[in-house]
Amino acid sequence: MKEVTLQLTDLACPSCAQTISQVLKRQRGVADATVAFTSSRVKVSYDLEAITLEQLEQAIEKTGYKVQARS
Repeated sequence: MKEVTLQLTDLACPSCAQTISQVLKRQRGVADATVAFTSSRVKVSYDLEAITLEQLEQAIEKTGYKVQARS
């Protein structure tokens, strides 16, 4: 399992954070996704052999938010 923290554009509301978390958790290979509304950061644990970081970012962008930085 790989873990990454992604900085997103500012989240509009707590339900947006919940939506992003749910979308990521439905992706094949994602073990966990936790979104912090106040800091607009998402922490994702995922299987590198099942999903790429780029695919995670694409899933987030489909919710209307952009990834600004990775760590």
